[in-house]
Amino acid sequence: MDVFHIPRGGAGQIALLGLPNSGKSSIVGLFTNAKVTIAEFPFSTGAPVPGMMYHEDVPIQLVDLPPYTPEFLMPGQIGAYRHCDLIAIVVDISNEPEMQLTTCMEFLESRKLLLDAATPAVDDQGNALGKKVFCIATKSDLAPAGALDRLKVSCAYPMEYLPFSAASGDGLEELPQACFRLLGIVRVYAKRPHEEPDMKEPFTLPVGSTVTDMARVIHRQLAENLKSARIWGTGVHDGQNVQLTHVLHDKDIIELHFA
Repeated sequence: MDVFHIPRGGAGQIALLGLPNSGKSSIVGLFTNAKVTIAEFPFSTGAPVPGMMYHEDVPIQLVDLPPYTPEFLMPGQIGAYRHCDLIAIVVDISNEPEMQLTTCMEFLESRKLLLDAATPAVDDQGNALGKKVFCIATKSDLAPAGALDRLKVSCAYPMEYLPFSAASGDGLEELPQACFRLLGIVRVYAKRPHEEPDMKEPFTLPVGSTVTDMARVIHRQLAENLKSARIWGTGVHDGQNVQLTHVLHDKDIIELHFA
């Protein structure tokens, strides 16, 4: 059994990458109910620890992985990064953040895990390759002035940087929002004809998905008999009939009609 094979959960899976004591476990422990080990000594995380974070009503899976160092990487750990949806590089911005970020970026580049012009998202056979990354700058309350700006300048790769502090609450609201946005998904609520919509468990689809895509998510075979749809949401009148190629937006409510 491969302990680093973590089945996807929620609307997307985000794997955390960082050096020892970067603050990965604190993030997972704060936002989820996962039983993580938060300690001041290195390598307190010895196996993957998944947990579910919520952005409003959307579950997003965070995975705390053992810390990375150039001298040591646990067998199978690369596979966890290869098969997640998004990689969060966690950097303690109060303690040599440029070195930490450079080390993590060199690891990603050396293993072809970084989505760029040289490494696409998938290879010719459809196998997962490069991933989109962003940086969580922890312990922002302890960082010297200008530390985040200097960290951004130190790395040529374009990515988003999120200041965060478990102690002060900096980034507490912004982090789940950013994860939802960076996953590139929208939530859509289903409605049966003549009934109120189900607003408790939204469907999540990639940005740019259409009415037909939504029908396939609900039931692939039924989608072949999709006849029409009504939408309540962005850019339409309430209950407007739309084409099956209509692109869905976040928080749309959709009523599907089948032949």
